[in-house]
Amino acid sequence: MKDYYKILGVTPSASAAEIKKAYRALAFKYHPDKNPENSLSEAHFKEIQEAYSTLADSTKRRRYDDERWLMGMGAKTQYKEAVTPGWLVNICRQLTASLAKMDTHRMSQKALEAYILLILSDSHLGVLEQAADKEANNIIVNELIKATERLHANHLEEIEQRLIIIANGDVDMLQAIDEHVEARVREARRDKILPYIIGIITLALCLAMYFYAGWK
Repeated sequence: MKDYYKILGVTPSASAAEIKKAYRALAFKYHPDKNPENSLSEAHFKEIQEAYSTLADSTKRRRYDDERWLMGMGAKTQYKEAVTPGWLVNICRQLTASLAKMDTHRMSQKALEAYILLILSDSHLGVLEQAADKEANNIIVNELIKATERLHANHLEEIEQRLIIIANGDVDMLQAIDEHVEARVREARRDKILPYIIGIITLALCLAMYFYAGWK
């Protein structure tokens, strides 16, 4: 994953104006017209444009920051916005959208767990409890169930407890949470014993080949 902040030479906390200023300076310096027949300069100019197109757009920048954080490339960017059930729904949807584009093997399990628990913080749960918006709660539970499909079972315990709080006794939500956690636990058990099964099968095949060769 490219570090767009590093490409533009700004910090992750840089303002929109600072990002624009850095882009203009770099674009002027590396523009192909100023560096004819310089393929390296042209390639860097394209990277600069790519970085700016992402960081100059608030929605793209938020999604990029989430992906960057989940890959362990930097601290979580804090956005000062009013926390409402609708805002939390959007954050959850943005998370699942980002995860759908990411390589699971490059993702930090601890970072993803921490981010989900950040969404499910005590203050955010308090907002949801006060609003009592069943539709929003249902979306949040379903979106975070999707997000935790990327998590190992040993990262699910506290997340499960907080999702149960959001469900607030709703039978359908509780059943969805329970079924998801049970499926992840079964998968973890299967993954744990799979190497042993493969080893046993491999040994059995080797022995069969050995005795077959001796019999011939």
